[in-house]
Amino acid sequence: MSFFSWGKAALPTFSRGGIHPDEHKELTEDLPIEAFTPTTVSLPVSQSLGAPAEPSVVKAAKVKRGDVIATVPGGVSLHAPVSGIIKNVQTGPHAALVYDTVITIQAKAAEDEPEFAEEAGWQDLPIAQMLERIRDGGVVGLGGATFPTYRKLMLPKGAKVDTLVINGSECEPYLTCDYRLMLEESDKVVLGSWLIAKIIGVANCVIGVEDNKQPAAEKMRQTIAALGLEKLEPKVRMSVVVTQTRYPQGSEKQLVQSLTGRLVPKGGLPLSVGVVVQNVATAYACLEAVRNRKPVLERVLTVSGLGIKTPKNLRVPIGTSVEDIVAHCGGYSADTVKILTGGPMMGRTIADLDIAVTKGTSGLLFLTAAETSLDGYQACISCGACVDACPMGLEPNRVSQYMEAGRPLETERFGVKECFECGCCSYSCPAKRPLVQFMQVAKATYRRHERKSK
Repeated sequence: MSFFSWGKAALPTFSRGGIHPDEHKELTEDLPIEAFTPTTVSLPVSQSLGAPAEPSVVKAAKVKRGDVIATVPGGVSLHAPVSGIIKNVQTGPHAALVYDTVITIQAKAAEDEPEFAEEAGWQDLPIAQMLERIRDGGVVGLGGATFPTYRKLMLPKGAKVDTLVINGSECEPYLTCDYRLMLEESDKVVLGSWLIAKIIGVANCVIGVEDNKQPAAEKMRQTIAALGLEKLEPKVRMSVVVTQTRYPQGSEKQLVQSLTGRLVPKGGLPLSVGVVVQNVATAYACLEAVRNRKPVLERVLTVSGLGIKTPKNLRVPIGTSVEDIVAHCGGYSADTVKILTGGPMMGRTIADLDIAVTKGTSGLLFLTAAETSLDGYQACISCGACVDACPMGLEPNRVSQYMEAGRPLETERFGVKECFECGCCSYSCPAKRPLVQFMQVAKATYRRHERKSK
């Protein structure tokens, strides 16, 4: 197993690159999850990787919490997170796509609100039925990737998998929603992890938690012992491994190496080395979908940064607007210069408070000038800092130079297609070059070129 040490006791970690940005987790790590439900929600239909869902409701229709309001043929559905009246189905803002079809619901409690109670015998359901409930529940990767979970758990024929890795790293600065989930809902995270292990047919489950979240690691260990999982069939060995706090520890390939010592090959997936990776929030959602037949209606996110008046960890319905969350948190200060969805490393800047929370929204950050840089960038000084920081061993400096020269389709040799946009390169660059953005544009250019070539 590989180790990377900064004068602390050696803990498992990945072998190449990585950085240790200021964590800023102290702003919210001790704040319990607080529920907030607005009077109106607006749900973009593009909530997972793949084709967008098609609306199945019209203006003025009545819906109950949990009703399907948009569908993808053979894919994951989108559900009403609140009961009420369909106010509009029209084009609206989207954090990643700029614009999308948006379904707006005016909340109004129904007389027969669904309870989503636990079903007896859920542990013994056939695997196919468990997968069907996960699909019908609209479960996607809640760590931010939003890949349909049922598809990830439907292993290809002949796949040899022996280990499930549950990602509790939450390595992005500021974010503490997964940390609070592990502390407050550890039983659901552990049972959801057992459920996933059963579905994919493995007897070994490792939960990875960074060492800046020791209380969560201890809570998960206590819960594993208290739940008596040895009484369930199949028996799954569950363990919690504390890893070094190092960004991007929560990336699949890096976490697999940290916890198992296995190197995922270039162009490969964890599946190619016998591992499946799922986020703690996704494990929680899988349990609710199978045990309670509850679809993904809400999510926990962190609202933080020195610009927000009252930082919080919130559980909000999907479709809650940034504007409503800001109001609930007391507003933001005049010296806020940047608002992000997600974390500071991989999140997206937004300029419209009408943007809605989606299934993949892990945080909202309100950053002041003291927390971020708005300075212009300079020419590459060929220092190699970005190459040293890149956990994939790529050459972001060369990609940026070729992009500036108008030669994006010549960047594959520098590894652009292997980039997962962690932002280590931009963070480490003394010339303040937007290296990850150059990588993003180059990748997008390749995708357009490949579509045209078909």
